[in-house]
Amino acid sequence: MAKNMKQWTMAKRPQGLVQLSDFKLEEVQIPQISEGEVLVKTLYLGVAPVMLRYMTNETSFERPMEVGDVMIGRGVGRVIESKCATFKIGDLLQTKLGWREYGVIKDDPYYMTYKMDTHDLSPSYGVGALGMNGFTSLIGMRDICKVKKGDHVLVSGAAGSVGSMAGFIAKALGSSTLVGIAGGAKKCKLLTEKLGYDIAIDYKEPDLYQKIDRHFPNGIDVFFDNVGGQLLDEVLGRINRRARIAICGRISEYLISPEEYHRPKNMYKIGLKDAKMEGFFIYDFQENYREYEAQLAQWIREDKIQPLEDIGIGLEEMPNALISLYKGTNGGTRMVKID
Repeated sequence: MAKNMKQWTMAKRPQGLVQLSDFKLEEVQIPQISEGEVLVKTLYLGVAPVMLRYMTNETSFERPMEVGDVMIGRGVGRVIESKCATFKIGDLLQTKLGWREYGVIKDDPYYMTYKMDTHDLSPSYGVGALGMNGFTSLIGMRDICKVKKGDHVLVSGAAGSVGSMAGFIAKALGSSTLVGIAGGAKKCKLLTEKLGYDIAIDYKEPDLYQKIDRHFPNGIDVFFDNVGGQLLDEVLGRINRRARIAICGRISEYLISPEEYHRPKNMYKIGLKDAKMEGFFIYDFQENYREYEAQLAQWIREDKIQPLEDIGIGLEEMPNALISLYKGTNGGTRMVKID
């Protein structure tokens, strides 16, 4: 085995959108493991919009980052050395590996380590379809929105890693009208040709809300929201009685100050319509991960879910992969193949 590895560290805190200059690629020695640790060879690493907030220390659930620290991130890897009774050599893990070719982890809740059992499916699915993004989509659609036969469903951020799974899950649960919102003609084409959506709406066009009205003449039963802001407010004004809304993300407001957040005017519709709106955080559902993996894997095998992956090659691509999320150029789960 090679003695050295590459890793990305944070060179400086981002000012606005992340840039290449915010990162530094280093070559260091592959670390030695101590008792209770395992050495994992990284196979795939994922990126997510929340990583900007990791770099600016704006989350309450992740360790603070200092300049010079290895970039935080989840991925899939295989154990190649173990001094831990929980994990053995050869185990395929999804965990917090960081942006590096080899990661050292412990059997510690911080790492959110999950051993994958779906060996007949691609290990890359551990970054998306059978990882946190897939689990998030399942919780939102099945457990919070309780999608049922005949429901009229709207998904925002529908071409992203979570949204690209949410549509398949809504269809598997019996939804009727399934409409996705994405940015640009290319992404909208993906929605209807690759991701199971009946209708795609381009939010970059000026008639967004008129199109929502056109495709939901009888109102919206379910809204899976990854965007927040004004879009969420407008949808609240169009919900049906007993509508269900899952708040998954609010990427439209990640880069603005709290003073600039949209002030909702339609929140009262939740009470008026006897509706439900619920936020959720994937890390609070760890006890159910095995069931989530089994259900999603079954739907993949039955061809009810066809995961869309946007894969870069080589650790050197990690900053570009993250930057692409904020530019809106990704489709499906954005990841990088490391090995």
